[in-house]
Amino acid sequence: MVLNEREYSEFAEQQVIELADQHVGAGEWTTEEAVGHAREELSGLLTDRLREVGHVFMKGVDPENAQVGWVWIAPAPAFLGKDQESTRWLSQITVDEAQRGRGLGRNLLEAVHDWLEAHGVEELWLRVYNWNEVAWRLYTSVGYEVVRQFSTDAHLRKRLSSLREGSPLI
Repeated sequence: MVLNEREYSEFAEQQVIELADQHVGAGEWTTEEAVGHAREELSGLLTDRLREVGHVFMKGVDPENAQVGWVWIAPAPAFLGKDQESTRWLSQITVDEAQRGRGLGRNLLEAVHDWLEAHGVEELWLRVYNWNEVAWRLYTSVGYEVVRQFSTDAHLRKRLSSLREGSPLI
């Protein structure tokens, strides 16, 4: 489900905190500077300029329609090279802390894969920090492969099923 305006604002503010925590966890930023750097890095998100250039923001819900998490899907970044029409970047997938450990992250990720595939996307890339063992286990268990390994993080890719005839791209 696509986020409404209130949900989008909540998501954007939560991303500042999450990005700051991720960089601090990787030793890239200090605690004191992290929120400021995160706000700067996420300025396009905070000012809502990303949706108009192809970013998609959705929420994950349980069978009772209660929100359990967030998803941010971006167009493929330029560093992935040319021919990016059928590639997307998973900027963020988060399950609410109180909901973790129940398989919802896996369900949400698989739903994202199905949705992207239905929209003609063939590959989904992401970045994961080396310290995030839970995320690593999830991504590798659903078929992501390491494409680039860096000192603090890695780029992973999952090839989705083949492009469906006539599917529009998101």
